[in-house]
Amino acid sequence: MRGFDWELRQHGYAGNSCQILLELDGAISPDALRQRLEVVAANNPMLGALAKGVCRSHWQLPTKVTPPKVRVHRETPELMQQLVNDPVDVEAGELTRFDLVEGADGKTKVIFTWAHALMDAHSAEHFVAVCGRDEMPLPAREFIPIPKPVPPLKKRFQGAIKNFRLYNEYRKIAPKSPGVRFKDAPKRQLFRVEKFSEAESKQVKAHAGKLAGVFGEAQFHAAVAISELQKFQAQLGYPSPSFVLPVPVGMRPKGNVEPLFSNEVTSMLIQLLPQHLNSIADAVASIKGQTAHAMREGIVDGCVAFVDFLRILPRPAYMKFMRTGLKGEICSIFYGNTAAVSSQVTTFCGARILDFAHLAAVPELPGIGIIFYQFQGLLRVTVAHLAETLTEAEAAQYAAAVRARLLNPL
Repeated sequence: MRGFDWELRQHGYAGNSCQILLELDGAISPDALRQRLEVVAANNPMLGALAKGVCRSHWQLPTKVTPPKVRVHRETPELMQQLVNDPVDVEAGELTRFDLVEGADGKTKVIFTWAHALMDAHSAEHFVAVCGRDEMPLPAREFIPIPKPVPPLKKRFQGAIKNFRLYNEYRKIAPKSPGVRFKDAPKRQLFRVEKFSEAESKQVKAHAGKLAGVFGEAQFHAAVAISELQKFQAQLGYPSPSFVLPVPVGMRPKGNVEPLFSNEVTSMLIQLLPQHLNSIADAVASIKGQTAHAMREGIVDGCVAFVDFLRILPRPAYMKFMRTGLKGEICSIFYGNTAAVSSQVTTFCGARILDFAHLAAVPELPGIGIIFYQFQGLLRVTVAHLAETLTEAEAAQYAAAVRARLLNPL
């Protein structure tokens, strides 16, 4: 995570930060939020931890924790894009921030920004609930990384080698993204959110159950995202011989809601070839088959071991190695599926939450990302892109195609 943050900053972007956007039904008190954050920060020093180490990054607890900033703004047409591209200073221990945007209609939007190295989307949802609701219990203790049994070195090395060999197989038919198409474009991330009604959300869920099984909703979403990406890139004039999908592999203990990543997190890579994308059913079958193979052969543990061994490299060397693995690509699309937003995210500082969105940074290659989630049972799809890679009209075209395919996948 810190390596991606370093690379994004090297290319002039805000860094590997994520945002949660809340739309509230009224105004809230910035001072009340600041008071709550003082209590939250005092109870959890890790919120101001310093990222240390050029190799094998680690957290260093601060002697004194400064609560997250709360900034207040008046809404303008350009403001929201400015705020989601405003960096946090990870090296100085600024890992979280709240921006309150007051509209002319008396309603407030809240942008919660966090360094992706600090926590995942699931924990960020819980953290927002804790900060915005006085009745929510604070963490009972400061965060202490949960110790995990470490397999013998030989077993870890064998897993890493197995993962490296799989990587080499992918290199034989490496993916190709459009890359930087507009060199003079501003260094900024842009976002659009596709919102589905209750009836549409049920329709998509029914299609997922039919084509991917009861527990295959995420695989159905991924299949649609890649299938439409294949068509989209071909229309742009950048056909790709393959598509590599990163599937996040979190090692967080089930049910854990601490506001930090657990000890290990990585991504399992799945490669889809054109013959796997003849239909959504074919794409789902390929994703399911490769996932089952990875679990059966221990490739997931191999992913963790492989990345852990690479952590001995300085960040520039680490990112260079990751880039050369697939001939400059990291993946074909940044993909996330956070499932249902925490049921505790209903109010914030006394105001009702009308809508919710997840935003996330995407690396320069592939320059496009997609996140699926459900807020109060309603499907949401965020498409993120770089201004250097796609125009807003092109991103809208891809988002509309995904929406249409989710509703009519056959």
